Amino acid sequence: MNEDMILIREIERYLEGEMSGQEKAVFEELRRTNPLINKQVEEHQFFLSQLTHFGQRKTLQSKMDAIHQQLDMPVLRKQAQEETYAAKMLSRRRRTITNLAAAACIALVTSLSTIAVMQNAARTKSTAQYEDVRRVLNNIQRSQNALINDINNKNRAPANPGTYGGTGFAVSGNGYVVTNYHVVAGADSVYVQNNKGEAFKAVSIFEDISSDLAVLKIADSSFKSQPLPYALKPQSVKLGEEVFTMGFPRDEIVYGKGYISAKTGFNGDTTAYQVSIPVNPGNSGAPLLDSKGDVVGIVTGKQTTSDGIAFAVKSAHLKRLLDEMPKEKGVKREWNHKSHLDGMNRVDQIKKLEDFVYMVKVYN
Repeated sequence: MNEDMILIREIERYLEGEMSGQEKAVFEELRRTNPLINKQVEEHQFFLSQLTHFGQRKTLQSKMDAIHQQLDMPVLRKQAQEETYAAKMLSRRRRTITNLAAAACIALVTSLSTIAVMQNAARTKSTAQYEDVRRVLNNIQRSQNALINDINNKNRAPANPGTYGGTGFAVSGNGYVVTNYHVVAGADSVYVQNNKGEAFKAVSIFEDISSDLAVLKIADSSFKSQPLPYALKPQSVKLGEEVFTMGFPRDEIVYGKGYISAKTGFNGDTTAYQVSIPVNPGNSGAPLLDSKGDVVGIVTGKQTTSDGIAFAVKSAHLKRLLDEMPKEKGVKREWNHKSHLDGMNRVDQIKKLEDFVYMVKVYN
């Protein structure tokens, strides 16, 4: 229900012209690629127009009622008695038409409200089949100041294991990491931890709710840049192609193997793949890689009604978002890398990849 309210607010910002040029472009792309959201935008626009018309009719009715009240004055009553029978009938007819129009509007608004409730129930039933795979670490709530006191400028995360966890992976050698938006949403603090146990403070610098992606920047002077051995593959992956993933459903990195089972994601989302691969809480944000070791997608969730069915945003969509990100002055960002994993066996590929896949720990 919270996600539905967020979407409705985004639709209202779009219809009222409150979005920036970049936000509007991203939202219109979402409408183009997601028929369900496009339909909801059109229904919301129609609903708002009906409410506007209803308000105008109510205003007209109020003015006419005020005039009718004035007709009770003695002088006007005498003048009204001198009107012809035809004029009286015309006045009554107009009043009847106005009342009927108002009643019709009320009926229309009631019907639209009923339809909206039914559609929301249908969406809720559909959404229940999709589940994100972030990992609940504990239920302790801590403030930003407490976290800062905990770290004491040391290269480690706070003693508290955190609230939520997921996976992220580097998209540049100088500290840019991609994960899922639902992993870091509402976070006070975010840390990324490598396979050596080293933790680095990170901040979310770009978020795209519609595709459930977030870009983090490691903000830690102890972090050392290193070139990536893999590339973001913008080309579409073939149906049945073998893929694998590396993530943190546990406190150590876990390897999973599968294949592309559909070229669209949940509910026909054209920006995502359906993948037959085992995923568990903690795999949110994990890279999906092809046999050459290149990134072809980002794991976002799984289907609750079927075992081994997961969904991943396509890397082509991620690359478009990275290119649209506002540039930081004096910071060089490179998303185009050459792959150095092609031709290696899987064990050697994993050994190279481990240094660039992170456990994401969220505190709020």
